[in-house]
Amino acid sequence: MTLVYLAAAWTAGIALAGAIAIPWQILLLAGLICALAFFLWHQEPGPRMVALCGFVLLLGVGRFLLAVPRFDERSLATYNDSGRVILEGVVIGEPDERDTTTNLRVRGRRLTLSDGSQREVDGVVLVTSGRYPRRQYGDYVRVQGSLATPQDFGDFSYRDYLARRNIHSVIRYAQVDHLARNQANPVMYHILLLKERVQATIAAILPEPQASLLSACLLGVDGGIPRNLMDEFSVTGAKHLIVVSGFHMTIVAGIFTGLAQRLFDRRRAIWVAIAAVLGYTVLVGASPGVVRAAFMGLLYLFGRYVGRPSYGPVSLAAAAIGMTAWNPHVLWDLPFLLSFTATAGLMLYSRPLERLMEGALSRVISTQRAEAVTGLVGHALLMTLAAQITMTPILIASFGQLSLVTLLTNFLLVPAQVYILLTGGLAAVVGLIFLPAGRVVAWIVWVLLTYTVEVVRITARLPSASLPVAMDSWLVWAYYPLLGGVTWWLGKPREKARELWGRVRSSVRLAVPAKVLAAGSVLIVILALSLWRGLPDGRLHVSFLDVGQGDAILIESPSGRRVLIDGGPSPSLLLSHLGRRMPFWDRSVDLVILSHPDADHIAGLIPVLERYRVDGVVFREVGCVNPTCAQWDRLVEERGITAYQGEAGMVIELDEGLWLEVLHPGPRILVDASFNDNSVVVRLTYGAVSMLLTGDIEARAEAVLLADGVHLASTVLKVAHHGSCHSSTPAFLDAVNPQLAVISVGEDNDFGHPCARVIQQLGGARVYRTDTHGTVTLSTDGTHLWVETERGGE
Repeated sequence: MTLVYLAAAWTAGIALAGAIAIPWQILLLAGLICALAFFLWHQEPGPRMVALCGFVLLLGVGRFLLAVPRFDERSLATYNDSGRVILEGVVIGEPDERDTTTNLRVRGRRLTLSDGSQREVDGVVLVTSGRYPRRQYGDYVRVQGSLATPQDFGDFSYRDYLARRNIHSVIRYAQVDHLARNQANPVMYHILLLKERVQATIAAILPEPQASLLSACLLGVDGGIPRNLMDEFSVTGAKHLIVVSGFHMTIVAGIFTGLAQRLFDRRRAIWVAIAAVLGYTVLVGASPGVVRAAFMGLLYLFGRYVGRPSYGPVSLAAAAIGMTAWNPHVLWDLPFLLSFTATAGLMLYSRPLERLMEGALSRVISTQRAEAVTGLVGHALLMTLAAQITMTPILIASFGQLSLVTLLTNFLLVPAQVYILLTGGLAAVVGLIFLPAGRVVAWIVWVLLTYTVEVVRITARLPSASLPVAMDSWLVWAYYPLLGGVTWWLGKPREKARELWGRVRSSVRLAVPAKVLAAGSVLIVILALSLWRGLPDGRLHVSFLDVGQGDAILIESPSGRRVLIDGGPSPSLLLSHLGRRMPFWDRSVDLVILSHPDADHIAGLIPVLERYRVDGVVFREVGCVNPTCAQWDRLVEERGITAYQGEAGMVIELDEGLWLEVLHPGPRILVDASFNDNSVVVRLTYGAVSMLLTGDIEARAEAVLLADGVHLASTVLKVAHHGSCHSSTPAFLDAVNPQLAVISVGEDNDFGHPCARVIQQLGGARVYRTDTHGTVTLSTDGTHLWVETERGGE
């Protein structure tokens, strides 16, 4: 336990130095006092340990002081807030791709200031640019933008957050030009290339959001998970299930050890496992939680190699010392704190909680059954409770909420996670070798991931799933000494606890065949039901997807053909919608229609072209030259997608009796008009039911349609431009005369959409809005029309 005490002293020293300024003179004087005390009482265990801990505390203070950044004329941060600059440097981290932007960590080499003078510099800057064209680790780039000091946001210090990652400058809305490739570590470059291939394979074998969840679990990449789903994981206290942790390291080490032992002796097999843990750590990004798990895993493996068992608290203490010695600022990193406190909770409280549950159950059932129930049912529940005992104060202080459903959610989800890792990893490996076979294997993990998503969504929507709770920092500091004291008191020597683990493991082994058979039967039933639900039902379905402030419309014909009109502003959100509404095995869209290339219509379509087999696209050339449009053009050409120019008079028969007609623009686009007024407008007709889908046209385009005498009368109107006051003129609405109107609009948007005048002028039409009703799905047999909404609305 000596190392545990020393780790506590070391981290206390770092925390003390971070809280108050300590002069070097005081530090040296205190060090001399501790050294003298150690020399005088070196034969007395108690005083000797106190002196040693004091000396180590001072070492922690000194390590923090050495880590305080010092800027000179070569430091990039020296030139913060000096105006617009041109910086040349190397991308030194994996690009962080978001829906519409990419964050790049660039180590600067040459800086050109606004006055034209140049400097050789060193320092890391966080660059935010557009998502396209994509950048890679090792790219040598030229960045143009305003070099600035990171700002703070209310109670959150973004400056300190970046400083803990050795980043002291930011450039937002940057223009990034590529100059050369592979200018960083070549080994890391090829590791990240492999990671990209694995991630692309996962995207090819699974729909969303299942693909993004598996990428998060296996690769530590969570950027593709829709924000609303990520919020639901947070509310339910299940976010730890989608991050790489010690659980993952255990699986990786176990798999490679087992495989290596078939080829080598035990000692060589351990070195293979060590190499696998190190490689996996680099692959998934070396976050604080991953490094902690890797550190402890390596100590465990090394202990096996030398024939000495590892002790959990000592391994945790060693990991804390090692990580904070490398970077003292990590002590304030939230993932670091949560990882260490959760691991400590599991070590200290999981076994006592098991004994407590066994004792309670043995009062009503036999001891043997109590042990079996605890081993088979209580494991996930008790592990979650043990971790919550130590994590909860930090979670409340950081996020201001307390999850009341975390035990229930984790009880339902934890048992499935090992199978997600094993089957998901197998599907990814098989997919790398032969993609069709990987898709077949992915059917199993799709069921498990879908189960995870639905459990999280259901429990997050339970009444009072989480409560807002405020907790001051002094309460957090007071909680842990109190918890330590209670733990010490309850852990005082008593009658030696009975060791039941062997019998529990025996009962688990006996239950495995039955569990496997039951799980296999459930998987087959779920897959069969999914296949049945994915079959066409003979009706036309038109879904106005809730993608925020943008448009995305999914048309499913009676025989199952699919047309997607626009993609909204969020790729992750659109892919998630498609994944929920399309059969999980089907990755094809018959036709994609881009009404116009504004970001709230085109952004979500780019990954659709990348990840789905698209037979044809309809759009209109309107002179768009931004990077997103360039990516659209490149994908259409590279993938051999048939492209049609959307022009009035174009008619497509989607299915028997189902027609799609382009009404606007004409042979020539409107001159000196915005992209909005040159939107591709289509009319969908099926029997007696018709739908007018207007893109973002405004008053000028509406006047052209009226002047040309176009037949506009329709059962359903997709209200133009999210209900803007610049659209939906009275004459246009009179010509359409809809019975039902749908407005695709974002909640609390900055544009005031929809306009109150438009709502009023729709008159007797029944109005649905995606901001209040969620996704609106219209179904028709050509005679009757049914409406289904995701939420009740207002």
